[in-house]
Amino acid sequence: MSSLSTTDRLKDLLPQLFSEQQRQGNNYLRFQLTKEINVLLDLSYVQESVTIDSSQITSIPNLPEYVMGLMSSRNQVFLALDLAHLAGFPPETLNQREYQTIVVRVRSGQNNMQTDEFDLYGLTVKRIQGVSRILPEEFNTSTVVAPDILRPFIQGSIQESHDDSSELQYSFLIDLGRLINTQITAVNKASSF
Repeated sequence: MSSLSTTDRLKDLLPQLFSEQQRQGNNYLRFQLTKEINVLLDLSYVQESVTIDSSQITSIPNLPEYVMGLMSSRNQVFLALDLAHLAGFPPETLNQREYQTIVVRVRSGQNNMQTDEFDLYGLTVKRIQGVSRILPEEFNTSTVVAPDILRPFIQGSIQESHDDSSELQYSFLIDLGRLINTQITAVNKASSF
């Protein structure tokens, strides 16, 4: 018969849970933008990530193709956007039964540092992969390996293995505020007479 308490046994079995060592780095949500492109998003943008049924998105006519419609979460209604299509790639989440969606808060307006107002968006993505903790100095600031269409919105990249594979792939840290505000502002200017 063991004289160790349950807590002591857990401490022996799972020392990392009881470690007082500070974890280093910032948290990023990792997801697939397209089959070939992995993206990191600063967790400060993320309100929640959910899988929603296609019936929970209400289509709206006469909007750009990347706007899937309206959705709601936590008693708030906002646009659902196909993030890959918004960035200029072919649609990745078109006509699916369920959508992996990241609900984000983005500062309003073109110069998103000048306001305290936020807009909510539901960003549908190919696949949410999880959360990673990465030190800022691990990011490479060169955008040479990035697809041309994403380069203006990339803050850095990191090379790492994904999905239990030993093959190294790049993940790109994007400036979501710049991407959304640039693309939506461009559409607003084009549609105003």
